[in-house]
Amino acid sequence: MPPHSVPESPQVRPSAPTGGPNRFATPPGGVPAPDDLVRRNPHGDPMARRLGRGVRRAMGASAAGQVRELSQLAAQIGVPVPSSRRIAVTSIRGGAGKSTIAALIAGILRQYRPDRVLAIDADPGLGSLALRIGVNAPSSLRDLAAARPQSWEETAAHLGRTPEGLFVLPAASKGTVADDLDHATFQHGTGRLGRYFSTTIIDCGGGLVSELQRGILHGAHAQVFVTPGTPDGALSARAALNWMALNGFGPLLQRTVVALVSHTPNPDADLDRAAHLLSSGTLPVTLLPFDRHLAAGIAIAPERVSMPTHAAATRIAADVFTRSLSA
Repeated sequence: MPPHSVPESPQVRPSAPTGGPNRFATPPGGVPAPDDLVRRNPHGDPMARRLGRGVRRAMGASAAGQVRELSQLAAQIGVPVPSSRRIAVTSIRGGAGKSTIAALIAGILRQYRPDRVLAIDADPGLGSLALRIGVNAPSSLRDLAAARPQSWEETAAHLGRTPEGLFVLPAASKGTVADDLDHATFQHGTGRLGRYFSTTIIDCGGGLVSELQRGILHGAHAQVFVTPGTPDGALSARAALNWMALNGFGPLLQRTVVALVSHTPNPDADLDRAAHLLSSGTLPVTLLPFDRHLAAGIAIAPERVSMPTHAAATRIAADVFTRSLSA
């Protein structure tokens, strides 16, 4: 099979959550106050308790079990696709960890897929996806839209590529802040890419209501919704999911995975309760634990990412990719 072709196969339809858009309505008892999502001991557990918890985790975690799980997730990611899949990575505001999640899952998808994977920065301002992936692209989404290439060779000339083979397309030229990226330009730049790539990860700008964001979401097969692991982040994310349910994105919510990102080593938020609030009993919520390497804000070196963080990112990638197949 040529490396750029998308294999044909019967469409895979994994089980999807059921229920109409109103399942995101405010639950009985109302939305909790921000203080309700804060741990009762905001300064952390006593050292003895933390040490005991660490020992229990170490004793209970089996290396063989981790290998089995990663093998199963890799198998999910590597299945043939019926057509090119688009996965949008979104957040209600900037600073949630969206570009970090996009870079992580794009790299993981490329690792376990035999065909081409593309990561696009659709931030209308100065996006950071190329920085996080660690690649300098020769061109940008705006340049690609203006050039309108007609072949793979002409298209590839505009793309950056990592040593592992992940292709990258930034929204603007390196180090520049461009004019607002409109949906028409995005469509002109990306419209022909589906013929060359099996999977495209789109790192969207913060927010949901702009024409660009709405257009990307309407064309997405699945979504990773990223929110910081804070009381305000969880409540804002809940409001955003409600807004999506009431504004025509109910079907996409059935193919949405929530990434709850911890930005501190000892978060004050009760992340278990925050995850329950966001899941609504149907949405999968995965916690991405604090990682010192990711917190540095530099190019991500996969070998320096902690095992718990890598495992969480792999679960997110496998879950959202599987859900994209049901679109």
